[in-house]
Amino acid sequence: MDEKFKEWHKKKEAIRFADIDKLGHVNNAKYLTYMESARIAYFMEVVGEQVNWNEQGIILAKAEINFAIPVELEDIEVIIFTSCTRIGGKSFDLSYVITKSDSKTICATGSTTMVCYNYNEAKTIEVPEEWRIKLEGN
Repeated sequence: MDEKFKEWHKKKEAIRFADIDKLGHVNNAKYLTYMESARIAYFMEVVGEQVNWNEQGIILAKAEINFAIPVELEDIEVIIFTSCTRIGGKSFDLSYVITKSDSKTICATGSTTMVCYNYNEAKTIEVPEEWRIKLEGN
């Protein structure tokens, strides 16, 4: 893996038979699921606090994926590297690099914009300061 990704959060994800489409590779939509799984693990490990998702949390505002090479069932697993690459007033961006299990072969890259949200009041909120500090460190 490129040296610049060695400090990024790392999550392994198994390739399931249900992920494979008729063409024999992982369906494009599954990459969003892999990114979601990595995002949840990243948030829980980096922010590291118990969040009451019924009151406040984050919502997905934007997602982008750039596909490089297909992932196939025989690859068995992928590794998703995640890092916070921008923090704004009410939102932050996470970037992703999805590799084959050797962590050298890049299959896709992507990004998501996450917005902090108060579900009780149904409105966006500022990124909590304690989150900001932890996200800036990663």
